Amino acid sequence: MRDVSFCTDAFSDPRTRAYSERTLGCLLWGLIFANEAYLIGHTQFPALYTTNVRWEAERPTPGLSRCPGGNGQEKFFGVKQALEAQKVDCEDLACWRVSETRLGRGLEKRGKAPRPGHPTPTVVPVPFPMRPIVGTRPAFYSKMTGPRVRTYHIVVAWPDGTFEDPSRELGMGGFG
Repeated sequence: MRDVSFCTDAFSDPRTRAYSERTLGCLLWGLIFANEAYLIGHTQFPALYTTNVRWEAERPTPGLSRCPGGNGQEKFFGVKQALEAQKVDCEDLACWRVSETRLGRGLEKRGKAPRPGHPTPTVVPVPFPMRPIVGTRPAFYSKMTGPRVRTYHIVVAWPDGTFEDPSRELGMGGFG
């Protein structure tokens, strides 16, 4: 098996936003658990902020989707693939950060309270808890960026109610 694609109708219709966001949560937690599985076996793997990995916007590649009717592809990079790529986007960075902190690595907290007057990210619940979830979790902001297009930005939620944005720390100007 080389790579894995999930083909769903999530994000295909603005009327299915709740379903799409539950699906996004499942995919984020899946990447976090896959990262943890890798990191457990690779104890010398570097912490995110000690690497040269930087944020870069992912551009959909028309025609690349293996899903019928797909209009591009969102790639989720595991920690090893993110380190190799050097430039990845928000879900890759946030899931790496959640994974390492949940394993007790890279615990220097960089969370900040949401700015007054700005939206608070939606913290992603654990879809099917296999073990108690403590520590950091993924969270997201969303906004409409075009007709029938909602864009999501993934960040890290700390247990004290603050949020960390690895993408902003690693080169992204801002979301919104």
